[in-house]
Amino acid sequence: MFKNINMKTQNNTVNARIREQMQKLGLKNKDLAEATGATKGTVSQWVNDGNGPSAQFITPLARVLGVSEQWLLQGGSNRKGLTVNTRGLQRIPLLSLRQAGEWSDLMNQDLTHFQDWVTVSEDISPFSFAVQMDNDSMVSAVGDVTIPQGATLIVDPTQEPTAGRVVVALLDDNKTVTIKKLSIDGPNIYLVPLNSNYKAMQIANLQQVIGVCLQMLSKLP
Repeated sequence: MFKNINMKTQNNTVNARIREQMQKLGLKNKDLAEATGATKGTVSQWVNDGNGPSAQFITPLARVLGVSEQWLLQGGSNRKGLTVNTRGLQRIPLLSLRQAGEWSDLMNQDLTHFQDWVTVSEDISPFSFAVQMDNDSMVSAVGDVTIPQGATLIVDPTQEPTAGRVVVALLDDNKTVTIKKLSIDGPNIYLVPLNSNYKAMQIANLQQVIGVCLQMLSKLP
């Protein structure tokens, strides 16, 4: 289901593809800065083999360069491979739960080092990511919602965490990241498992919620 992607090869990098398209279209650094909202220094990094573009710039950068986000990140022969009959598709990184706990820092850095990516059709934030359910705490014996171990969840950190949503959250130890259902009872905030063999956990505040789970992808046995 998932594909390991080599984001950098000897003669083909994100930086090289940016330069190639700029030359093809006659674009200058200032054109990219104006189109993406990036600083001139940031654009200079992209063009001169420095840091690659972070998540927030991928969509506007691909647009001004006239290429698909997939080609910009991965290369290949078809620069606009996702623009025909694949409207709305985008790729997001598949993170470990540890990386998810650091996502607020990682999402503004170069994403090209991530090896695993997931293609989704939802109209979601460019800051979204995917994680895999690490245990059976969200397997329910009753009810419509159940999340089996190994299922891939699409997570949007820009969504408002409200009661009843499944969320990825950081526990009070500031180390452990878990996937649970959010419950709010007055001033008290709980992360509730669907499996009755697990206990609910209280957290101090909603700032510990990393993102809201929007969609589940699961492999067939």
